[in-house]
Amino acid sequence: MSEKNCNCGCMGVGPIVTEFARKLGPSEEVSQHFRAARLEILKGLRAMLDEQIAAMAEPPKHGTKFSVE
Repeated sequence: MSEKNCNCGCMGVGPIVTEFARKLGPSEEVSQHFRAARLEILKGLRAMLDEQIAAMAEPPKHGTKFSVE
């Protein structure tokens, strides 16, 4: 369907606006850096959660044992 025959609400302007927005956005190289950073943040959150889970899974300590003479 060509833009002139578009019956949607945008009247054919949607694809033009989308292309314009893509040109304003970051380059592919920058996008790759942000994806890698997002992945590292998620890995950090996972490590933090794993530490918290491990700490909660340990049996509680009920005092210190010592010998009486």
